[in-house]
Amino acid sequence: MHRYRSMLPAVLVTGGYVTALVVAAVLALIGGDVGFLWRLSLFSEADEDAAATWPNVLTLIMAGGLWAWALWQSLRGLPSGEPLSTDPETRPLRMALYAAVASWAFYAVMPIWPWWAVVLDALLMSAVVVLFHPVLRRNIRHADLALGAGLLTQASLAATEVFDVLNWHGVERAAALGGFAGVGSLVWSVLVLKAQWRDGRWGRTTVRYGIASLLVPVALFVVGIPLSGDGGLYDEATTAADALFVIWLARSAHELGGTPGGPAPYLPPADRRATLTVAARLTACLVLLLPPLTNRHPAWISPHVSIERLPSVAGGSAGDAFATLWQAFELFVGIGGLAVLVLVALHRRAVFWVAMSGLLLTALGGLAAVTLVDAQGLDLPGGWVLTRPDPSHLYGMIQTFSRSTVSPLWFTTACLVSAALLWWSSRPGRGAVADSSARAYEPAG
Repeated sequence: MHRYRSMLPAVLVTGGYVTALVVAAVLALIGGDVGFLWRLSLFSEADEDAAATWPNVLTLIMAGGLWAWALWQSLRGLPSGEPLSTDPETRPLRMALYAAVASWAFYAVMPIWPWWAVVLDALLMSAVVVLFHPVLRRNIRHADLALGAGLLTQASLAATEVFDVLNWHGVERAAALGGFAGVGSLVWSVLVLKAQWRDGRWGRTTVRYGIASLLVPVALFVVGIPLSGDGGLYDEATTAADALFVIWLARSAHELGGTPGGPAPYLPPADRRATLTVAARLTACLVLLLPPLTNRHPAWISPHVSIERLPSVAGGSAGDAFATLWQAFELFVGIGGLAVLVLVALHRRAVFWVAMSGLLLTALGGLAAVTLVDAQGLDLPGGWVLTRPDPSHLYGMIQTFSRSTVSPLWFTTACLVSAALLWWSSRPGRGAVADSSARAYEPAG
């Protein structure tokens, strides 16, 4: 067994927690009350209908065991005798990672975090995102994308909590980004794990813990769907998978402090033109999400013109096939699918013209729909301009979805702006500086 710098306190704390778990499990089986064991393993009060059955007790012990392993991994520190890193660039990152690990102690005391604890955690993770950036630049080409995605996620979480406390619910819904904040967190995590895999300072086990922290919650959710009604135990027990993320944070900090392998060559900061190119690429994706996030309908044109009217406007020969294709196209545009297409185009040159064609056709489709419908004399109100339509005019699908939606021309404008940014950022000489520098330092294979 390896000896670690903080082995004694780690053994004492972890051993004490495991002992308490064993005692609580025995008391639960003898007395028929899982309250104490539930509180120790899930850090929350037990459900009223939770029974002290063997499956429930075993599930709680497994959840507690995972947190015990997280305690050990966090407290043990570096192996004894291993030299500490003196790299001034990584020392602040290590401190931020340790602070993020320590913040999870709030979860044991307060199962439901108050708003200030959520904001504090978001600030700590923002510091981790920012301080990881110079480390990521050594190993991956899209470090700026990771920085933007990570900060967007943490800012969304913090702003949502603050606006909820202030009862500014309209702004809160906008800050929540329609649930897309989780996508930013996923993008950041994947890029960080990719960089760690290439960097000799982090071991493969640490990276696997990070991968498990992304995949295990999804697997537990899928496997546990038939068990979700079992007194609420399975639903709450799955939150113990958060311990994997804590382990990844702690091990990342430990190994960054040591020198298990040589770091990758340092990638000098990109020049101003390359930074503008990265900003343009991020904006090309984000601008396509603004209309869907502010819209109150998953479609694009239908809230303004009933879908039944469009086949006759475009030509009756199209019939039902046209209506079906149009509904699929509207849903793709209305939920922000074009942003995904542009994101793929930024990483795969072969998709560039597909994305450009999609953006331009969507923009032209919106303009054509407005022109053709107006030509039919359907007496539409002034909702086609870049404002919300007057909710007093009920027509088409608004008869069903009475809340006002954004004008289709917002989608047209977003497509044109995104197409211009995509074209500008893909011109030779714009992204070439950053990409060529990255390829020069990118590890083989």
